[in-house]
Amino acid sequence: MTATENRRQRRILSLLAERGEWMTSRQLAAFFQVSDRTIRSDIRALNGRYGEPIIESNVQSGYRLIPGKGKVVSEKAEKIKIEKRETKIPQTAEARCVYIIQKLMFEVKELNLVMLQSQIYVSGFSIDHDLKRIRKMLEPYPTLKLVRSHECISLQGDELSKRKFYKDLLVAEIQKNFLNLNELAALYPAFDLLEVKNIFLSVLKEYEYSIHESMLPMLILHAGTSIERMMHSNYISVTEQGDNLEETIEYQISSDFFKRISERLHIKAVQSEIALFAMVIMGRRASNYTGDFVNYYGTWMNTRKLAGEVLDEIYGVFGIDFRDDVDLIAGLKMHFHALIEREKKHLRLDDVFLEEIKRKYPMVFEMGIYITEFLGKRLGADISDTESGFIALHLGAASERMNGKRRYRAVMILPYNQSFSQVCAAKISEMFRERMELVATMHYFEEKAICEMEPDLILTTFPVTHSLAIPTVAINLFVDFDTEANILKALNRLDKKRFHLEFTANIGNLIRKEHYYENLECDSPEEIIRFLCRGLQERGIVEESFCDVVLKREEMSPTSFVDTFAIPHALGTLAKISTIAVAQLKHPVKWGRFDVKLVMLFAVNEEDQGMIKIFFDWVSDLVSHTDALAKLCVPCSYEQFMDRIMD
Repeated sequence: MTATENRRQRRILSLLAERGEWMTSRQLAAFFQVSDRTIRSDIRALNGRYGEPIIESNVQSGYRLIPGKGKVVSEKAEKIKIEKRETKIPQTAEARCVYIIQKLMFEVKELNLVMLQSQIYVSGFSIDHDLKRIRKMLEPYPTLKLVRSHECISLQGDELSKRKFYKDLLVAEIQKNFLNLNELAALYPAFDLLEVKNIFLSVLKEYEYSIHESMLPMLILHAGTSIERMMHSNYISVTEQGDNLEETIEYQISSDFFKRISERLHIKAVQSEIALFAMVIMGRRASNYTGDFVNYYGTWMNTRKLAGEVLDEIYGVFGIDFRDDVDLIAGLKMHFHALIEREKKHLRLDDVFLEEIKRKYPMVFEMGIYITEFLGKRLGADISDTESGFIALHLGAASERMNGKRRYRAVMILPYNQSFSQVCAAKISEMFRERMELVATMHYFEEKAICEMEPDLILTTFPVTHSLAIPTVAINLFVDFDTEANILKALNRLDKKRFHLEFTANIGNLIRKEHYYENLECDSPEEIIRFLCRGLQERGIVEESFCDVVLKREEMSPTSFVDTFAIPHALGTLAKISTIAVAQLKHPVKWGRFDVKLVMLFAVNEEDQGMIKIFFDWVSDLVSHTDALAKLCVPCSYEQFMDRIMD
């Protein structure tokens, strides 16, 4: 067996493990650019190598890693990580509608309905009903039409209306909890992270102490990392601590939590760990127990001011404004304190979930990398990129708070002289107080009056017909189960409208023929980057220094995402004209941990700052769709590549 064959087989095993589902031989052959016969041979070789079948085959479905064989693989194949991913198949009518709209907006001009049935496993009858729902959704947008031609559908209309429509349909699936604790629990093999979470929640419940939902992943991961370090006798030392910290409820919660963890995992909990976790629970109030200054080799660094400067930089580069989030400022201040102490002692955090954040949340990870680079310049130190993962946790929690900050505005239409009207309004207000604000109650419907209040939702106890593009929910005066369920469904639909993924034809306009290279022959990431940057420089798109900035970013953390794909870029808006240079490599090149065949170098100017988020959102979606990524990696002409990227 050649080295190339052995490497390909390891990658096949890794891909099947990552997908956790069936893949056909045709899909695998396209991904690795070999024949179906070669794939079958590789599967036989893998099963033979492990002494027992680890990959099962099915004539129709293809191949998959046999459930329960992950342990065998990890022991014999250099600790391959087995992570089952959540299915992308929509499970409800609402989810199918969003799925179809996404396809028509971002992936294909026409959608074949027969193929759609096999992709999402529903009947033609169900899809017909879904299309009726979509047409209903399009009614507020008079220039948009869903057109059917034989067995295909397309979305017709002007680009501005399409963008407005989709900006009203934010995909809730990608805006759930910033981090999935079920998946991250696998990164702590020495103990059960979910059990740690349950212990922490039980302590909070006993103390009747509430925390913001978006803070929970960060708190649990902080606790998990602390526990893992403590299990190896690595403890932190708190250099500053207020005199009254031990009298706070947060300290008592932390103390009880670590006491139970110590009993459960047989580790020693020390006062410094308890104190630090107490301040993490406190959030912004922790500022009362830690000073703003820390001494770094004779220079007093103001960590609160440093946090403010960092958030100014994030706003300037990424266009996301966290500057008023006092919880984030307090969290960053504490992290910067600890980071500076680690730098003084030449300590490094363990790389626990860096790759997880990088792969699933590239935008947040990129902000963490930028902050790490900024701090490195301020401190004159080479800060570990692992710090960026922990910083990204703070930013992710802040993003969740930002997304959930605004409550929906609702107007309620109630009849006159109903003794239960006030009770109904009060009950619904209390029931949905976290998500909805009742801004007015009216005894009749009048479009002008309602428009002036700009509500997100209309609740009514009697039938109302109107032409406003405002969701309207029929409710029962006695607030029965159906009323609660219907309001909840409406709020969930509004969530989908609020949080949206923007990927438009603009990203296609960034890829120009003069910056597209087919079958490029290079031997290293640096050679590829220099080649692509030279092309941009010759066209006057970037300055000569741009290449050095891109290489500097690459040194911090490789920009490869799974096998086949890398996106080198600069930190900042340094281009005169926003451009994506594309290279399809003739031979795979080792790029960080992965073998890369497709490289997309992203350069953006200040006016197109918003494209940064669009690009990274697209990357995040692309790396989870193996088939689409495999197609992009097959060598082809510029015209064919553009068809694939927009198809």
